[in-house]
Amino acid sequence: MAQEQLPHDWLTSGVLDAEYKQYILLAWLKKWEREFRDVKIYPGLGRLTEAYQDLVTFQKEQKQWSKALQGPLQGLDFASRRLIYKHFNAHPELQKYLDEVLAFSLPQIEKSIATGKNIYEIVEEHLELEPVGVQPLYRDEGYLFVYDEDKHEVNNYRYAKSPIILNGERHVQLSLKPIEQLQKSWTETFEQMKVRLARQFPDWPNPAVFLARVSYSFPLQQTTLPVAKRRLVRFLLD
Repeated sequence: MAQEQLPHDWLTSGVLDAEYKQYILLAWLKKWEREFRDVKIYPGLGRLTEAYQDLVTFQKEQKQWSKALQGPLQGLDFASRRLIYKHFNAHPELQKYLDEVLAFSLPQIEKSIATGKNIYEIVEEHLELEPVGVQPLYRDEGYLFVYDEDKHEVNNYRYAKSPIILNGERHVQLSLKPIEQLQKSWTETFEQMKVRLARQFPDWPNPAVFLARVSYSFPLQQTTLPVAKRRLVRFLLD
């Protein structure tokens, strides 16, 4: 069974044979193709994007060092995935191997990413996000209701927005804590659900509450929830 995450050193470790590495990559991609057929886009889409960005960075670094030092590739630092150059001809076969694997791998991963993004867009078309009741000024914490209209099922979460720094850049992180899962009754509205939770958790007397309403049943953890989460982040940043 293929690993969930492509090892960072898959390109430089083990047997440095282009055909063998292509086999490893295709087996890994097939795992996510099966997930996409079941409309499960996470964590596959994220793993694919990470692997693609790793290879693009690797390829750019390779070209930059080669041009700056005007020398061919001598070897590889497996720990840091960095290329080592010297001012004399050394291991031209290694350079050929890397060029061949990169030329094959990047389009293959890009194709799989495109498939995942297409599914993501379809899910977004079936998902609406709206505030529930009057919204407070403070919205960094609150509740997210995820409602599957087809199953009449509601999954409620407490969310918390916080800033994080990644690679020197400021980003937003949204954490979710499950509160309850229930069948949506005809008598309880989402506004009433909000009031009930406010009474159940009095530390938030007037919480921000958002409803993610999906009109078609998708896998909750692998599809609906990640899409709803990203939509909520965009809403909170507007």
